[in-house]
Amino acid sequence: MAHKKILDKEMILGCGIVALLASVSVIFAIVLYFGWDITQCDSTKMVTSFFVLAGSIWGILLCRNC
Repeated sequence: MAHKKILDKEMILGCGIVALLASVSVIFAIVLYFGWDITQCDSTKMVTSFFVLAGSIWGILLCRNC
């Protein structure tokens, strides 16, 4: 019989922090790879892509740990 894991507050918070850090590093890696000036980038698009990426990573991490 399969036992279902229960997500506790520490797991949810830990996955959220990892997702935020991973999305920051991915965005900075893309900016550096293409040689863009981060001050010239559209802030709305940068923030939107950051939160979409962070939410996606967070959801994947939580689903993998269930």
